[in-house]
Amino acid sequence: MPRRDLRRADQLRPVWIERGYQRYPAGSALIETGHTRVLCAATVEERVPFFLKGSGTGWVTAEYSMLPGAGTERTAREAMRGHQTGRTQEIQRLIGRALRAVVDMQALGERTVHIDCDVLQADGGTRTASITGAFVALVEACATFYTKRGIFPVRDYVAAVSVGVSAGDVPLLDICYEEDSTAMVDMNLVMTGAGEFVEVQGTGEGRAFTRAEMNVLLDLGERGIRELIDYQKVALGETLAWLPGRRGGQRPARADTSGPAMEEKVILIATSNAGKVREMERAFEGLPVRLVPLSRLHEVLPDVGEIAEPVEDGTTFLENARIKAHYYQEKTGLAALADDSGLSVEVLDGAPGVYSARYAGVHGDDAANNAKLIADIRAHGTENAVAAYHCALVLVFEDGRELGAEGTCAGFIRPEARGTEGFGYDPHFYRADGRSMAELSREEKHAISHRGAALDMMKKLLLERGVV
Repeated sequence: MPRRDLRRADQLRPVWIERGYQRYPAGSALIETGHTRVLCAATVEERVPFFLKGSGTGWVTAEYSMLPGAGTERTAREAMRGHQTGRTQEIQRLIGRALRAVVDMQALGERTVHIDCDVLQADGGTRTASITGAFVALVEACATFYTKRGIFPVRDYVAAVSVGVSAGDVPLLDICYEEDSTAMVDMNLVMTGAGEFVEVQGTGEGRAFTRAEMNVLLDLGERGIRELIDYQKVALGETLAWLPGRRGGQRPARADTSGPAMEEKVILIATSNAGKVREMERAFEGLPVRLVPLSRLHEVLPDVGEIAEPVEDGTTFLENARIKAHYYQEKTGLAALADDSGLSVEVLDGAPGVYSARYAGVHGDDAANNAKLIADIRAHGTENAVAAYHCALVLVFEDGRELGAEGTCAGFIRPEARGTEGFGYDPHFYRADGRSMAELSREEKHAISHRGAALDMMKKLLLERGVV
């Protein structure tokens, strides 16, 4: 049975987040997910609850309310009743927990951030929309007191989504009220940008569910949350999207400050693609690292001879990234960072996939690759095709240790090519706002792209593990 709004089972409702919606709060955002609309505000107070006074740490708390006209029937304001319902208390505690999970309370200082989430219109998923929108308001609020080169109080992204199993036993992403009311299984997921769960609320409404069904729902929800984080980054824009996880490029203090400056760590970028190099250099700004692409390898290894390309015979992006990173690390002795990225199109069963760069037979022939892609999509009887960019990054250190990170960017392919800023399939890859990836500035692209997400995660791992 098709969904009421004709969405695919694994498709989010249309999402829109408008930052700075209110004038007076330090941060605010209006989030729309389908017909559900929630106004989120973040107010900063220069004091903390009594139990935190003198601790040097801050606090984040949340309040939630359903406005009288939010549903099909008017509901009285809870203030008029003299008490909050159990549902309201449960939801606002959930919002608070979700946001505190990604906040560094020491970096926040002795401040309290009050989050207010008011549901203007309800069509299912009000608590998950509140978390996703409140995060944007929280980042905007924290930016008002953030000191440049300091530690930003928000350590990572966080978002939430609902999933469920329909009456027809179909796993569904982002269920509306009608689907929720008839669902056999109902589940709310809260996850960080690093892919860690903050909360899993799952209930067998019409029947019990199996571990296998739960795994399907978790995978479905994770993909949805990755996409929602993309929307958060777009809403925050190039000014704020880079702040979560920022530690100011701080370096460990040295006892002898008169000595030489800390030597930059040399990392070989296992590519000569100018577009990829620019994105990586932009992402690692502020870190004590020197990124050297293959085309400039002689700058650090003057006597290096020609290095043949490795055989990329992996079946996934991550496998190919590992192959390249280990290969170039062994050949040069340098720490090596490799990426493998590409496009997957739903009607083509995931193609071009790992063959994205050589889809038409010749590696790097963008024009031929795009022409074949559009022809293959049209052969399936459609002009617009659901697609996603994928990126896997692997960094191998001199001692063989490795770090891995992945990112995705959802969109769709159109036959019309627009824009001149991108490369590869970018002119044909469109986002929900109607712009192609090739129409975005470098900053805008980094904030939402698959490679930007993977690079941000890699940077976070480097900082957390004290590598730089």
